[in-house]
Amino acid sequence: MREGSTTHVSAAHGPTATGPGPQYNNNNYYFEAASRLRVQGKDPRTLAQDTLDRLSQCFVPPPGIGRARDLLSRHSTVLISGPPGSGRRSAAMMLLHELSDDSGSPRELDMQDEQPFLDARAVGKGDRILLDLSGANERHEAVWPELSGLRSVVRQRAAWLTVVLPQPSVRREAELLPITAEIKRPKTDEMLMRHLRVDDIRPSLDQLGVPDLARYLENARAGDVARLSDLIRRARDEGDPGDGFPQWRKRALGALNDRNGEVGKFVAGLNDGRPRALLLSLAMFHGSTPETVHRAATELLKAINHPGLEEPRLNHPDLTEQFKAIKARTGTDGRVRFEEWAYDPAVRAHFWTYYPDLRTGFRTWVRACARWLAPDIRATLVGHFAEQSLRTDHPEDLWSLADEWTVQESSERFVPDAAQALAAGLRDDRHGRATRQKIYDWAKLNLSRGLRNALVPVCAEVMSVRHPDQALVRLHHLARREGGDGRRPALDALLTLARGDGRLFRLLLDRVDPAQWAADTDIFLALAETASRTRSLYVSAAIRNGLALGWAEVLRTRPPNEWKRPVVRWLDASNATVTHHEALLGLLLDGCEQRVEAFNRMYVLSRDWAAAAPGERGELAGRFAWMIDVAQGVQPQEAAP
Repeated sequence: MREGSTTHVSAAHGPTATGPGPQYNNNNYYFEAASRLRVQGKDPRTLAQDTLDRLSQCFVPPPGIGRARDLLSRHSTVLISGPPGSGRRSAAMMLLHELSDDSGSPRELDMQDEQPFLDARAVGKGDRILLDLSGANERHEAVWPELSGLRSVVRQRAAWLTVVLPQPSVRREAELLPITAEIKRPKTDEMLMRHLRVDDIRPSLDQLGVPDLARYLENARAGDVARLSDLIRRARDEGDPGDGFPQWRKRALGALNDRNGEVGKFVAGLNDGRPRALLLSLAMFHGSTPETVHRAATELLKAINHPGLEEPRLNHPDLTEQFKAIKARTGTDGRVRFEEWAYDPAVRAHFWTYYPDLRTGFRTWVRACARWLAPDIRATLVGHFAEQSLRTDHPEDLWSLADEWTVQESSERFVPDAAQALAAGLRDDRHGRATRQKIYDWAKLNLSRGLRNALVPVCAEVMSVRHPDQALVRLHHLARREGGDGRRPALDALLTLARGDGRLFRLLLDRVDPAQWAADTDIFLALAETASRTRSLYVSAAIRNGLALGWAEVLRTRPPNEWKRPVVRWLDASNATVTHHEALLGLLLDGCEQRVEAFNRMYVLSRDWAAAAPGERGELAGRFAWMIDVAQGVQPQEAAP
């Protein structure tokens, strides 16, 4: 192999990472989970770039952005405050995006799980870093003293840092006030126009200025504008071909209006729990067959312990009449829908808001329905359940559902559904941090195989998009605790993530502890082989130091049968490079730690390696033998062969 090329290699006992994402050991449930979580088949890095590109297209510079830009230029750091809905995070990300260079997309630095909360080691030369503290919690008070140290590292390494502050503002150190910029909410009509143009919708200024739209935009937040734009797009895609922007706008605004009173009055008018169960069932299974909606409604009545029918079934109306009673009908395609467009989200929101005592029953219902639903319908159901759990500030319902689905050792059928539920929590701006913490707590336990395998694609495909460092930490904990059944998806995903980014590679190399964890031996040896064949890695001083320490631990604490073959592969890599073979051999010698026994084993291994291919390896083996003698003081340094 030519010097400087890169290969993805196997860990000592198994998984091989050769593609753009984790391979998950060819298990169908992993593929299904990964494909369900991976948006449009894109790997996390591509998805992150696509998200940034769309944000750039939709971004409207808010008042105050000029001062923030100036502070960032002069101090390499700026703290951004502003009222809720002003787009603080988007502004912080765009400020970094404007500093475009060849170092890749801006990335997010999150608070660590243990103290110190901010890891300055994560800052590389020229990095563009976002620290989002908008989800205020009790730990943020401890961040301010650490922020000064982080700022110093940012300046030393010619990096850039934008910090999104909580709102309402919390106490900050006095030295940070001069680098704080406040932004205001940008013009919402311009924001809407930018969003619509991305979807190729181009209304006139007169069409944007109509009273009902102007009233909505008057107090809308940035997120509200994005939701309105998405509904207008849906109204276009799902409406009649002859409709135009006025019709799309009307339908979208109608769906956004506060329907609590409307739905509440309609629910109150239904005579008992059965039509109400059918109403919620249709809202959760909108666009499904009558049989699916009816069966789900029956399951709901069981889940909430509703009394059974007292009269024979034929004494009650058929489904056509029952659907008519809840303002729904079966279309020509055989699917049931509400007569009013986008009515189903309002019904779901009503039941979760005004029947809080039934939420545990709703979770039981979702779990029961999953047993007989096809995977695509399960995915829709999980999406609706997650939406309501997060909207009502109960992410723990998602965690519980994922746990319940995977509690049995043999329960892997619902791994994709558990992964989808947890992924929804991670993607939520308000509850993402709590979900990451829950996954961290889980990852340090001996979990059921089903839950452990659900967490792998969640970390690899979702958490890694915005929080790659935390994804790597959690995958590392999971990889340490994988069983010996031959399937090691966490190890596979961990190595794939680390190999894709030199900074993450160094982070994992710093974390491995072969003396304490047998699994870390496999991880280190896989990293070592990758480094030995990747020039940008083995010439890095920080990575060379980590490799030397790792080899020392492996050679000192692990039996020879675990590291003999990796040492041979290291010799192969040394022989393949033209200019750096001595540097690679020197790392092996550093790992010997001046121990005579280790030097002798290296000599014997290299001698046998050379004998296996006479004429091809002799020169390198001779050089290595001389280096061993020099290290032991047997040969003088000057007498190089």
